[in-house]
Amino acid sequence: MKKQIKTEQKIVIATTMHRESGAVLIVVLLVLILILIVGAVAVRQSTTDLRVATAGQVNQLLFQANDAAFMKVEKEDRILSNSREDIDVLKGYMSNIERGGHEVSLCVRPRSTRLFSILEISERNENGDLLTNRNNGYCDPSDSNDYVSEGRVITQLSFVRPDDSGSEGAFLREVEGTYSSDFTKPETGGNATIGCTKFEGYATSVIPAFSDAPLDNADNADTATDTSTIAGCFKQPRTGTTTVDTCLAALGVPFQTHQQQYVNQPVGVECISGS
Repeated sequence: MKKQIKTEQKIVIATTMHRESGAVLIVVLLVLILILIVGAVAVRQSTTDLRVATAGQVNQLLFQANDAAFMKVEKEDRILSNSREDIDVLKGYMSNIERGGHEVSLCVRPRSTRLFSILEISERNENGDLLTNRNNGYCDPSDSNDYVSEGRVITQLSFVRPDDSGSEGAFLREVEGTYSSDFTKPETGGNATIGCTKFEGYATSVIPAFSDAPLDNADNADTATDTSTIAGCFKQPRTGTTTVDTCLAALGVPFQTHQQQYVNQPVGVECISGS
């Protein structure tokens, strides 16, 4: 009788221990699942924070590149305006009557001695056609010499002058006191006709490394049809249906474009346009 009781006690103890082990295992599994869920949420949050931080850094880098490009070309123009021919500096070149309706583009190449040079620009006429003798200014993403900011950013400048070849444009290029019926152009005095010219400046900076878009080569990218590469986007016009910005946006390339207006207005002269 005693042996039977001891056997039954052993069975009860073994069953109880088995149930406790199963409960502990379930608790451990639940804790592990909870830890995995918390870890996944933390990783996801960290990834989101990293993307936000990276996007902020990219935007700041692009902004600084655009700002530096404008400052550089303006400083160069001020320094060289008094020592060179008008056609050899940016404002003088864009103010030439032949530039009406034209678009001039140039790549910010840090290793070049000058930012603006008529030998290193690409120019479109009023019909949007690329001039064959002015086709050396578009940025080439496959060329390391076309990168700024420690080789990460490409910046291209474009300057667009409205077509003022009509009758209205002629009046905008006169100062107060000038009469459009004058046949002679006085060299001095209030009636002297001065070219007060407006044109728009665009700076577009791109970070190709943050995109899967193909770079291609600027020489291979066809101006009219290639919108599948970064090089092809740089060769698109600034106005119209397909532009530099719409092309880069369609490719998912991180970029920023800044726009500024310029006026070539001699000191002490007030243009009729009130600029």
